[in-house]
Amino acid sequence: MTDLDSRPATASAALAGTVAVLVSLVLGLAVVDPIPVLAGFVGGLCIAAGVWALRSDAHDRIAGGSVAIVIGAGVFCGTALLATDYWSLVMALGFPLAATLVVIDASSGLVPPTDVTDELTAMLDESFVVLVVGICVTIVCAVAAAVRLPWVLVRVVAGLSVHPLVGFVTLQAGVLLALLLLDKTTKTLESWIPEPTATTDRALGRLDWLGTGWWDIDRYVKAAVGLQSLVAFVPTAQGLFDSFLGSLPVLGSALRVALSGPLHLVLAAGLLPVLSILIVERFRQWLLQWLGDDPGQSLARQTGSIVVPVGLLLGALILTVAGVTRRVAPTYTGAGHYGSATVLLLGVLISVVVLRGLITLLSELVGAELLSRQVAGFAAGSGLLFVMTLLGAERGLAPILVLVGSAAALLIWDAGAHASSIGQQLGRDAETTDSEFVHVTGTAAVLIGAILLVLLVRYALIPVAVPATATGLSLSSVVALGLVLLAIAAFTLALNAHDGGPRTSSDRRSERTADDSD
Repeated sequence: MTDLDSRPATASAALAGTVAVLVSLVLGLAVVDPIPVLAGFVGGLCIAAGVWALRSDAHDRIAGGSVAIVIGAGVFCGTALLATDYWSLVMALGFPLAATLVVIDASSGLVPPTDVTDELTAMLDESFVVLVVGICVTIVCAVAAAVRLPWVLVRVVAGLSVHPLVGFVTLQAGVLLALLLLDKTTKTLESWIPEPTATTDRALGRLDWLGTGWWDIDRYVKAAVGLQSLVAFVPTAQGLFDSFLGSLPVLGSALRVALSGPLHLVLAAGLLPVLSILIVERFRQWLLQWLGDDPGQSLARQTGSIVVPVGLLLGALILTVAGVTRRVAPTYTGAGHYGSATVLLLGVLISVVVLRGLITLLSELVGAELLSRQVAGFAAGSGLLFVMTLLGAERGLAPILVLVGSAAALLIWDAGAHASSIGQQLGRDAETTDSEFVHVTGTAAVLIGAILLVLLVRYALIPVAVPATATGLSLSSVVALGLVLLAIAAFTLALNAHDGGPRTSSDRRSERTADDSD
């Protein structure tokens, strides 16, 4: 944040957010089953709280915000599974999304200035990559569980048997590979130890003595191993090698057994820690590059996309090891609970992609000057609430609620625009509570008057003027007349809005002083 906190003024912004949440919740519960609507609001408010926490310099708050956004996105996607049909899905997601956009703009601003890093966009981009990695890991675990990979590995190791000639050649190649890897491992270990002691110097020196670079190996040795690799699988060569071992009464049998697999297991056990060190070093370099110049902040932004996959993987592992067969979620026969974890992560990823697309769309509208940056969330949220109210009217929403929803959309827009104007000019903490109260009260009075006029016309004048056809005008007349009158009210508000700009308490005191001096 800069010295002047240009977010919307607190009082009007809080009122706009409160009205958006309450009205959207009431309208949603009036047309859809309560469970999906409540789930949608829980997910939306989690996302709004997470966005507010992201706009901070404290790493713990950023991490908490990242977790809240990822969990909220998952809950939002889970709402789709609770809806019974397409229209219920639209209602269950539309009303919470409208309230969420308003609350985000009221608390932290949905679209930040172009010269400020958008933490929400960066968090969503980085979370996408981490979630994709998490999904790939869970798919691998699901496949491993489906084929019972641990038992397969045990059977492969127990039944490992190769021809003695093939084993002899592969052991030579394995030893050369170990020498090459030791050369790289020594350099990696030296970079890990900033101040080596005498003991570590001796250990690293022995490893360096064992390790050999590719060009340090004699070319005749490399040529011999390469030639043996070409002939090792030829039946004639294998037969000659069997004859050679058969000519050794005692040693031949021992060599046949040792070259058929046991020595390979010993070599693999020695190569495994060396390979692990090199893999860890590659991962460390990639991680440093991924985290950038501020690893703490980058890691805090990715906390949610790391914690959720890890938690799901651990939960799936515990349930699988415990032998839990009850279907807490679809377990996908053979894949255990890893299949369920994969589906949940896919749902979170879809929600993250949709949220990122919505932010991109609003940013493009702001960039094209079709929408003001200061009121992007208020405009999108109030507009969506208005559209959802009209769709709710088609789903049997009571006429009075249709009028309330339309009036609330106008009130949210007006209060949000007024709060944004004050925040832009005077700052979020300016003492303008009285001015905001007068403005919002005037707007609410005009809208309430419009609603009362519509109700008066509908229930008093229409039955008297056209009693025979009143039944046919029950819904359409209310919606059409209500929209006309509310449009007139909005036009009146637009003409009188922001007259002279927002005034602080000090401005009013100055005016009173000037009047007294006159």
